[in-house]
Amino acid sequence: MRFNIKCNECDRTFIAETEFYGLQRYRCPYCGHVLTCQFNAPEAKRTKARAVVPMANTTPVERHSKKELPTVKTKLIRMPSAEKIAETSRQASEKVKEGTIKTSEYLSRSSSWLAQFQEKYTDGNLWVFFGFSTLFILSVIVGLFICAEVVKVLVDGHSWLFKNYIELRNSL
Repeated sequence: MRFNIKCNECDRTFIAETEFYGLQRYRCPYCGHVLTCQFNAPEAKRTKARAVVPMANTTPVERHSKKELPTVKTKLIRMPSAEKIAETSRQASEKVKEGTIKTSEYLSRSSSWLAQFQEKYTDGNLWVFFGFSTLFILSVIVGLFICAEVVKVLVDGHSWLFKNYIELRNSL
């Protein structure tokens, strides 16, 4: 990974390359000042490099950099702890479990009246299918009617506009 790092002392930018996460030190190639930066591991399902929580200002390097900047070597100060990685993993699994529970509760509440109807009548499944099929057919007919009216309004508006344009053009 490559990052643009702006020196706190001379306010000039240089490129830092690293393959590790954690606290790292860089020496500015311009003024020699030592900068300390925190590089965090990327979150799950994201491929772009994370923003640095800097003690110095940093920005990711763009692919087509117009100017050449000096590159410095990485000195790894501290890796993220196994406890922190385990805690993050535990929090993610709890959020997924909570989402699954809430979704199943919502589905059971929303479909309970259908289940009661189907249990009450022996041919309840047939009536539910017939009802939703009729509702679908009616919504398609209404949708087509609305689309036809919109097209009619657009055509009338276009012909009115074209007629006025021709009259204006012929009057000049």
